[in-house]
Amino acid sequence: MRIWYEKLPEHPSNLWPLLNVKLKSKTSFQPALALVDSGASISVLHPDIAETLGFSTKILGKPKEAGESASGSYQSRTLPETIDTNICGSTFPIKFTVIDNKSLIWPCILGEDSIFQLARIDFWKFKGYFEIELRKDLN
Repeated sequence: MRIWYEKLPEHPSNLWPLLNVKLKSKTSFQPALALVDSGASISVLHPDIAETLGFSTKILGKPKEAGESASGSYQSRTLPETIDTNICGSTFPIKFTVIDNKSLIWPCILGEDSIFQLARIDFWKFKGYFEIELRKDLN
Protein backbone atom coordinates (compact mmCIF):
# COMPACT_ATOMS: atom_id res chain seq x y z
CA MET A 1 0.00 0.00 0.00
CA ARG A 2 1.37 3.40 -0.96
CA ILE A 3 1.02 6.17 1.60
CA TRP A 4 1.92 9.75 0.81
CA TYR A 5 4.12 11.76 3.14
CA GLU A 6 2.20 14.51 4.93
CA LYS A 7 2.86 17.93 6.38
CA LEU A 8 1.93 18.90 9.91
CA PRO A 9 0.22 22.28 10.35
CA GLU A 10 2.82 23.17 13.02
CA HIS A 11 5.70 22.20 10.68
CA PRO A 12 4.50 22.91 7.11
CA SER A 13 7.97 22.80 5.55
CA ASN A 14 8.59 19.14 6.47
CA LEU A 15 7.07 15.99 5.03
CA TRP A 16 6.63 13.03 7.40
CA PRO A 17 5.84 9.31 7.05
CA LEU A 18 2.52 9.31 8.89
CA LEU A 19 -0.15 6.66 9.31
CA ASN A 20 -3.68 7.07 10.54
CA VAL A 21 -4.12 4.28 13.08
CA LYS A 22 -6.80 3.33 15.57
CA LEU A 23 -5.89 2.49 19.17
CA LYS A 24 -8.28 0.39 21.24
CA SER A 25 -9.45 1.91 24.48
CA LYS A 26 -11.63 0.13 27.03
CA THR A 27 -14.77 0.89 24.98
CA SER A 28 -13.84 1.72 21.38
CA PHE A 29 -11.10 2.40 18.86
CA GLN A 30 -9.65 5.93 19.00
CA PRO A 31 -8.07 7.45 15.87
CA ALA A 32 -4.49 8.69 16.16
CA LEU A 33 -1.80 9.97 13.87
CA ALA A 34 1.36 7.84 14.05
CA LEU A 35 4.86 8.63 12.88
CA VAL A 36 6.58 5.62 11.26
CA ASP A 37 10.08 6.01 12.71
CA SER A 38 12.88 3.67 11.67
CA GLY A 39 15.16 5.45 14.16
CA ALA A 40 12.96 4.68 17.16
CA SER A 41 13.73 1.41 18.91
CA ILE A 42 10.46 1.52 20.91
CA SER A 43 6.88 2.51 20.16
CA VAL A 44 5.68 5.58 22.00
CA LEU A 45 2.43 7.19 23.08
CA HIS A 46 1.97 10.80 24.06
CA PRO A 47 0.86 11.01 27.73
CA ASP A 48 -2.46 12.62 26.73
CA ILE A 49 -3.23 9.73 24.36
CA ALA A 50 -2.42 7.19 27.08
CA GLU A 51 -4.85 9.00 29.41
CA THR A 52 -7.54 9.02 26.69
CA LEU A 53 -7.11 5.26 26.30
CA GLY A 54 -7.60 4.78 30.05
CA PHE A 55 -3.98 4.54 31.24
CA SER A 56 -3.52 7.13 33.95
CA THR A 57 0.16 7.95 34.34
CA LYS A 58 -0.50 8.35 38.07
CA ILE A 59 -1.28 4.63 38.44
CA LEU A 60 1.55 3.49 36.17
CA GLY A 61 4.08 4.15 38.89
CA LYS A 62 7.23 6.20 39.06
CA PRO A 63 8.83 6.97 35.68
CA LYS A 64 12.19 5.46 34.82
CA GLU A 65 15.06 6.87 32.82
CA ALA A 66 14.42 5.36 29.43
CA GLY A 67 16.94 6.69 27.03
CA GLU A 68 17.91 9.33 24.53
CA SER A 69 15.92 10.77 21.67
CA ALA A 70 16.51 13.48 19.12
CA SER A 71 15.11 15.96 21.65
CA GLY A 72 17.27 14.74 24.56
CA SER A 73 16.92 12.28 27.40
CA TYR A 74 13.52 11.30 28.69
CA GLN A 75 11.71 9.40 31.40
CA SER A 76 9.02 6.90 30.60
CA ARG A 77 6.50 4.38 31.80
CA THR A 78 5.81 1.19 29.89
CA LEU A 79 2.14 0.29 29.67
CA PRO A 80 1.32 -2.94 31.53
CA GLU A 81 -0.54 -4.44 28.58
CA THR A 82 -0.49 -4.27 24.81
CA ILE A 83 -2.87 -2.02 22.93
CA ASP A 84 -4.74 -3.42 19.95
CA THR A 85 -3.71 -1.13 17.11
CA ASN A 86 -5.45 -1.08 13.75
CA ILE A 87 -2.99 -0.40 10.96
CA CYS A 88 -4.29 -0.31 7.39
CA GLY A 89 -7.29 -2.47 8.29
CA SER A 90 -5.46 -5.13 10.32
CA THR A 91 -5.24 -5.16 14.11
CA PHE A 92 -2.09 -6.04 16.06
CA PRO A 93 -1.25 -6.01 19.79
CA ILE A 94 1.51 -3.44 20.34
CA LYS A 95 3.51 -2.68 23.49
CA PHE A 96 3.79 1.08 24.02
CA THR A 97 5.91 3.28 26.24
CA VAL A 98 4.56 6.60 27.49
CA ILE A 99 7.17 9.34 27.42
CA ASP A 100 6.90 12.04 30.07
CA ASN A 101 6.96 14.92 27.64
CA LYS A 102 3.75 16.88 27.14
CA SER A 103 5.40 18.83 24.31
CA LEU A 104 5.99 15.68 22.23
CA ILE A 105 4.51 16.59 18.83
CA TRP A 106 3.58 13.02 17.92
CA PRO A 107 0.47 11.36 19.39
CA CYS A 108 2.01 7.99 18.52
CA ILE A 109 5.36 6.75 17.23
CA LEU A 110 5.64 3.30 15.68
CA GLY A 111 9.21 2.09 16.05
CA GLU A 112 11.39 -0.92 15.38
CA ASP A 113 9.64 -3.04 18.03
CA SER A 114 6.23 -2.75 16.32
CA ILE A 115 5.62 -1.67 12.74
CA PHE A 116 8.95 -3.01 11.49
CA GLN A 117 8.10 -6.44 12.96
CA LEU A 118 4.64 -6.34 11.39
CA ALA A 119 5.35 -5.04 7.92
CA ARG A 120 7.87 -4.32 5.24
CA ILE A 121 8.35 -0.57 4.95
CA ASP A 122 10.01 1.04 1.93
CA PHE A 123 10.66 4.77 2.25
CA TRP A 124 10.62 6.72 -1.02
CA LYS A 125 10.81 10.25 0.37
CA PHE A 126 12.25 11.67 -2.83
CA LYS A 127 9.06 10.45 -4.55
CA GLY A 128 6.87 11.70 -1.69
CA TYR A 129 5.56 8.40 -0.38
CA PHE A 130 6.36 5.23 1.52
CA GLU A 131 5.06 1.73 0.95
CA ILE A 132 3.82 -0.64 3.60
CA GLU A 133 3.20 -4.34 3.12
CA LEU A 134 1.70 -6.00 6.19
CA ARG A 135 2.79 -9.53 7.03
CA LYS A 136 0.17 -12.06 5.95
CA ASP A 137 1.28 -14.72 8.45
CA LEU A 138 0.11 -12.73 11.50
CA ASN A 139 -3.56 -12.00 10.73
